[in-house]
Amino acid sequence: MNFSLKDEKNRNLLVGLFSLLVMLWLVMFAVPDLFINLFDTALGNLILIGFIILAGMNNMIMGLGLAVIFVILFRFSKGTAVIF
Repeated sequence: MNFSLKDEKNRNLLVGLFSLLVMLWLVMFAVPDLFINLFDTALGNLILIGFIILAGMNNMIMGLGLAVIFVILFRFSKGTAVIF
């Protein structure tokens, strides 16, 4: 896989990922209770599972990546994370 910033598609992907990261950080900073409630309620868990399923239908690797990220965040939100 050749990744070059001269390629327009790669540049757009990188800008989009950084924009998404900044927006997610701003939302988490402004409204931290939103993310706490996503992992504490049954409806929040259903929304996250639905989001993973929809992402997996579009791109299987992205769906698996989101599932791993959500599992890690879920474990940390419950305070049961094992730190090696």
